[in-house]
Amino acid sequence: MKALPTTALAVMAIACALALTGCAGSLTPSVAGTPYKKFSSCDGRGFTNISRLPGSSFSRSTSPSCVQSLDPFDLSAWVEAPIISYKERGLSTMMLGCANLVPDASGCAYAGMPGHAATLEMEFNMGTYPAAASVQRAVLAFYVENNAQFFVNFAEVRGKFSVGDQLQSLGTPRQAPPGNAGWITVDITDFAARAINEQRAGTFFTISLPCGRDESEITTVRVMKTPPVLVVEYR
Repeated sequence: MKALPTTALAVMAIACALALTGCAGSLTPSVAGTPYKKFSSCDGRGFTNISRLPGSSFSRSTSPSCVQSLDPFDLSAWVEAPIISYKERGLSTMMLGCANLVPDASGCAYAGMPGHAATLEMEFNMGTYPAAASVQRAVLAFYVENNAQFFVNFAEVRGKFSVGDQLQSLGTPRQAPPGNAGWITVDITDFAARAINEQRAGTFFTISLPCGRDESEITTVRVMKTPPVLVVEYR
């Protein structure tokens, strides 16, 4: 008779242990894989999905083809200042070129560099495009608020496939807006084709202007106000 309570207690203990194990398992946070968004392959019928950039600023090179834009996952300004250089994020706009240092009062003595220069930096995940995409044309587009033609003539656009790579000059040809402000497109077809083929997840671009004669050669570029965009035509 005494064996029955002992057996019952043992069964209950095992059941409780299993229950606790199950609860513990349910309370332990699971590491879920992050969904990896990929753009659709081009099925021959063609489509166009472009963010922000007007359709008139991007013309197809062949038809049928697929046109898909990609937003940067990081935007920042790298500021080269006299004493310390730094990275700044969250800017609505920024000035490219060299800004002169203006003393707060007459008689201020300053023996360093005469101002600062800034570079627009951006990163794109080119692995979002299908690996088998046959790139027909690709442009990097950004919006300037002044000095558009000067910017087209003198801006330096560079890119690299990953953090450890060397920057290379890009952007020929370039297309300026009809007026003094608007969208500028920079051709990066060969560079983008390789980045997509190699599924580069951290493709990096910089845009800068050389130091000019005065501040009239500074260009204001929109950052968060109207973010740059990359547009790729592929088959």
